[in-house]
Amino acid sequence: MKKSISILVLLALVAGGAFALDMSAGGGLLFDLSGNNGVADGDLYMGTRILSIGGYGFFDATFVEVDVSFAYGMLTYVYDFGPLGDGSDDAGSALQLGFSLLGKYPIDLGGFTLFPLLGVNYNLVLSASDQDGNDMDDAGDMSQLGFLAGLGFDLPLSDALYLRAEAMFNLRLPMKIFDDLDSDNTTFGMGPRIKVGVGYKF
Repeated sequence: MKKSISILVLLALVAGGAFALDMSAGGGLLFDLSGNNGVADGDLYMGTRILSIGGYGFFDATFVEVDVSFAYGMLTYVYDFGPLGDGSDDAGSALQLGFSLLGKYPIDLGGFTLFPLLGVNYNLVLSASDQDGNDMDDAGDMSQLGFLAGLGFDLPLSDALYLRAEAMFNLRLPMKIFDDLDSDNTTFGMGPRIKVGVGYKF
């Protein structure tokens, strides 16, 4: 995990030095919904859905954005056993630390700036507890590497301050806990990732 973080930081520094036309930093709130994390075999499925709410801080260098987030995730077991029925149950909660590296291409539209986004995210699960409040020993096995794509915009609030909003689709690699159960039938996690914050230009 430390190696992954070091690589993200190094890439951000190199990219920032190459493209640093405008530098800014800021932070805000994030919403992330990751479903389809589990194991599927034909019409049968069992897995986990994670609804996360938290905060993030970011550094921006015109064509590159790096962010670090901290979020509380609500876990839900989801299952579909065909003729036996489907449904969902409370599965507990998780605390998560996220790292993202995004490439962006700003397009000035006069009153605001629009930019497509493409990048990677690593979601590190620091701790997790089940529905009874008991700590899970294998919480780290729920960590995932993901790939992000979407759009964002900046709306000026003053000469230095701006409002930033981003909406992305997050495709995550299978969790280790499900890969250990059945590596041939694990599914990719997927869902929206939305961020709203305020930035300050240096």
